[in-house]
Amino acid sequence: MRETIKKQLEAVVYADLSNFDEKTNTYYIPKYSKPKYEVKGCYLIKVANEIVNNPDSVIATNWNHGTAPSCQYLKIYVSKTMGRMVYVDGVGYDYTTKTDLNYMWSGWLPIDGMLQLTVL
Repeated sequence: MRETIKKQLEAVVYADLSNFDEKTNTYYIPKYSKPKYEVKGCYLIKVANEIVNNPDSVIATNWNHGTAPSCQYLKIYVSKTMGRMVYVDGVGYDYTTKTDLNYMWSGWLPIDGMLQLTVL
């Protein structure tokens, strides 16, 4: 695969790129539909790059008292919603090994800054 294509694929936020066929060098990307987060629901999400480890972001300073999640992938429990924001209690998740991490974070996240990977 060409280097420019690799760089562009790494920048993709909302598409699920986990379905890759190495034999044909083809990605099978399912149709995107806006996720719905329900109170008392549990989800596996991918947090947008601009939110992770960024305590100076608007989300961190205005909504979360200067904290931001340190993990790209989180298993979350939705406690409450307010407009396009959801308050979550999350556990870090290693997507490559499919294991939980010893990391917990609670705070507000924008629905537009998360990619819902699965409902738990």
